[in-house]
Amino acid sequence: MTDHMPPPSAPARPPGDPSASGAVNTAGGQPGAAKGQAAIPAPPKMVKVVVDGTEVEADSRDNLIEAARRIGVAIPYFCYHPRLSIAGQCRMCLVETSDAPGRLVPGCQVRVKEGLKITTNSPAVKDNQRGCMEFHLINHPVDCAICDQSGECKLQDYYMEYDHQPSRIRTYKLNKPKREIFGPLVVYDAERCIMCTRCVRFMDEVAKEPQLAVVQRGSHSLISTFPGQPLDSKYSGNTVDICPVGALLNRDFRFQSRVWFVNKSPTVCTGCANGCNVYAESRGEVIYRLLPRRNEEVNQVWMCDAGRLSYHASNERRLEWARIGRGDGAESVGPRLAIEKAVELLKPLQGQGGVGIYVSAQCTNEEAVAAFQLGAHLGAQRYSTGGVPPGDSDDFLIRADKNPNTNGLRLVAQAFGVKLEESVGRLKGLIAMRTDGLSANSLQGTELFIAVAQNESAVSALADVALPCQSVYEQEGTLVNWYGRLQRTWASVAAQRADAAAGWSWASRILGGLGGAGPGNAAEAFAALAQKSPHLQGLTFDALSEDGMVLEELLPRDWPARAPRPSPAAHSVRGPQTTPPGMKVGDEASGGSR
Repeated sequence: MTDHMPPPSAPARPPGDPSASGAVNTAGGQPGAAKGQAAIPAPPKMVKVVVDGTEVEADSRDNLIEAARRIGVAIPYFCYHPRLSIAGQCRMCLVETSDAPGRLVPGCQVRVKEGLKITTNSPAVKDNQRGCMEFHLINHPVDCAICDQSGECKLQDYYMEYDHQPSRIRTYKLNKPKREIFGPLVVYDAERCIMCTRCVRFMDEVAKEPQLAVVQRGSHSLISTFPGQPLDSKYSGNTVDICPVGALLNRDFRFQSRVWFVNKSPTVCTGCANGCNVYAESRGEVIYRLLPRRNEEVNQVWMCDAGRLSYHASNERRLEWARIGRGDGAESVGPRLAIEKAVELLKPLQGQGGVGIYVSAQCTNEEAVAAFQLGAHLGAQRYSTGGVPPGDSDDFLIRADKNPNTNGLRLVAQAFGVKLEESVGRLKGLIAMRTDGLSANSLQGTELFIAVAQNESAVSALADVALPCQSVYEQEGTLVNWYGRLQRTWASVAAQRADAAAGWSWASRILGGLGGAGPGNAAEAFAALAQKSPHLQGLTFDALSEDGMVLEELLPRDWPARAPRPSPAAHSVRGPQTTPPGMKVGDEASGGSR
């Protein structure tokens, strides 16, 4: 008979409690036993400890793992995660301390104190590490050749570093369920699971949806969903990130690529207005997955499942080649011929009125700048905007606005003195900077339609000139999230996709053909904006950091209860964490398990 052991429910937290934002827990005890470091109101007290003979100054709230990490000493662990409560289950982090002679203590569970001496490389510690690895691998299938985690797996890394010897177990391995579908995004392989319970604790403490539990006992233990209840949390993908082995896998990424074949580049998620910091992993012109990137004031180290899948629009149904003509009469032409045709069609309308500019909230600030410059040169009569329709939201990372740059578009419009309308209206000609939010019905009566579009759609098919636009993940630019954080994006895809170019580039080329001058690169477009916007005075594109910066005047009054927020008067500095700002730490700081 299966013994279901539901995870303990987290205690209720009062409104405004900083620990409600998924704070780091470096304290000892079982789940919920101690506040995280970010939630402790007392000022930090620095203490001096000795790690393997080297003196280090540590925060009194650090555990031994974090204290050792400050000087580059890595204490191995499986179940510990800087942002989850302490389980103390894997026993890999056992070390020697001066106040517990003759026995080993868990580095995750014990805090530092003044004068403590920590030894991480003694024979007893090494023997424990080898023993732990041997036990963890007793029933492991060792199917690295077909495992998606291969290349970023703690079992692989630790075997080579701390064990590296044949197993002494000469018996059949225990068979457990494989390829068990937990939910829309997650599949579970119980034979690979080492029962670290990171996933269970994440769902309890961060997602606030206790959908996973440990069932059965002893070596027969499994992670399981509750009967008839799938793992359908909007944050379920994070359990895959923090799984240290190949037990939980992303169904969207599974069997798509080996991790050592992809390029990893920082960018910003385009799934909603939160602007979560992410890494895009790509090969050639194809993006394979998005992973959360650390930014304490935006998304900490997490992201939602919808954001993980937002890259599909960058891969699928792309408008790849410039073309002229509508419907069945359309033909692909080179970029030069397409621009010449656009200029030829626009010249009779230049300065005559009746021209409109449509700018989607999916645009970067630089694309919006070029669009408004083109509109000013043409004497545009009307400016309109739109985007992806609003959707669901919560009190953590998911915003109802599903466009990444609504705030940025308003900022650019204000700088250029443009009044944005929600309807296109009846116009002789319309130039669309991205077609998200446009409908075929809204174009009725429009004689000339020029579209800079990322994806094929019913709207792009109506364009007299269609120009292929790069996705945000394929170009440099800036975005402003829902609370006013200006963030930079990078070209995260190595290969050029056919004729696709950044939207500002197409607008600049049309401007050149009409006798005007547009930006030659993203930095020039940003400079044109910074010159006009009082919020960006003195800023340069290249000076923007990976963390971005907060535009104080745009900060909202209302704030979702658990949403990460900027630190007062310290917006250029990361928020509370277990290691000093700017210090290189493990990938746990980037949402991963490696």
